[in-house]
Amino acid sequence: MASIKFNIISRKNPSNLNIRFYHGKNIDCNAKSNILIDPKIWSNKMQNLKSLTDNESKKFYRTKINALKLEIIKKFTEDYSNGKLINSKWLNILIEDFYKRPTDENDYKIFLIPFITKYIDESENRINLKTGKKISFRTIQKYKTTLNQIKDFEEKEKDKYHIKNIDLDFHKRFTTHLKLDKNYSNTMIEKIISQLKSFIRNAKEKGYETSPEVESRNFTFRRDETIDIFLDEKEIEIIYNLDFSNNTRLNNVRDLFIIGLWTGLRVSDLKRINQFHFSKDRIIISSTEKTNSSVKIPIHPQVKNILTRRNKKLPRIISDQKFNLYIKEICKIAGFTERVLGYKKNSETNRKEKGYFPKYELVSSHICRRSFTTNHYGKIDDKALMAITSHRSHSQFIKYVKTTQKQHVKKVEKYWAEQNEINNSLPKLNISY
Repeated sequence: MASIKFNIISRKNPSNLNIRFYHGKNIDCNAKSNILIDPKIWSNKMQNLKSLTDNESKKFYRTKINALKLEIIKKFTEDYSNGKLINSKWLNILIEDFYKRPTDENDYKIFLIPFITKYIDESENRINLKTGKKISFRTIQKYKTTLNQIKDFEEKEKDKYHIKNIDLDFHKRFTTHLKLDKNYSNTMIEKIISQLKSFIRNAKEKGYETSPEVESRNFTFRRDETIDIFLDEKEIEIIYNLDFSNNTRLNNVRDLFIIGLWTGLRVSDLKRINQFHFSKDRIIISSTEKTNSSVKIPIHPQVKNILTRRNKKLPRIISDQKFNLYIKEICKIAGFTERVLGYKKNSETNRKEKGYFPKYELVSSHICRRSFTTNHYGKIDDKALMAITSHRSHSQFIKYVKTTQKQHVKKVEKYWAEQNEINNSLPKLNISY
């Protein structure tokens, strides 16, 4: 059986741990391990660190020594069975290959940040294979967010991480940094880790060395429970009936808001509404922005009335920021001031905080898609509804359904009432004993 011993020969601090590798009578190799250590903390006799060694040093050296041991045994098993000559030269080459010390800190095949930087640079001219379109500006911004967080972490740790060192230990330290030092929400951390995981998978596809621990079920982060609001049909009716004849700005936004609420369009598509074809009864979209899907959406009576009132001229498109600001104003005028549970960004910390806030303050453009899905869920077949909303998976679709506890109770009460009517309509049986 092959054996490995680590010995200190010099008393100089630090000294190189020497390796002796031997097997049977014919194999006896020697080489420097390139592990530098204080002779005072190593015992040649015990083949271990001395008991007085501090825990941090023990962990550091044991990790290095054990990793090198495993590599030597693995390579020996492979090369010996293939008839290769096992000698000191073989051992020295093995150790040199094991460390693979990069000479350039900008080597994108070795270091994490140069790899991600190159990935982002190439993304500006890369095609998304799922949609057939160029990678969007928004997606590239998400890449850059993750890159910046890793840069901050490297600066804090005073280290430059190799791609292969992104493992569960890195995950633990990185997520702790994001949570405690950055005060990020669980949802934000999950997005960063998910994107990091995607980067590492891409590195693996290119043949670069990566840790298998990236595929562990623990290499993730649990999101916060989503608490999203929606507008029911009565609330939409109130908004529709608001008189903004003396306010051109709010009149324009209200009409655009109603179209969004009754089409379920993503914001990216709602902003392109002037490019779509409006027939008598349908809105025809040849290609949605996100999924590149062809969609036909029935025109709701309220939308028809808006188009008639506007002489078939569509509302003027405004920026996302203004749209979000103005629909809050509209919902406040509509009287949606009851306090509801949700997340709102704290202007001082720039972080979303959970709490009870006036409903109108929580309204944003995403409420259009959520409201459309929720108001039609259970009334229309899921497949038909998904065809309109252009959701690709049922799991993604169902996330947009925001049925309240009150609505759940009403559904149960309605079912019991229907069952009670059926039971009362059945003929009574007279049973004698």
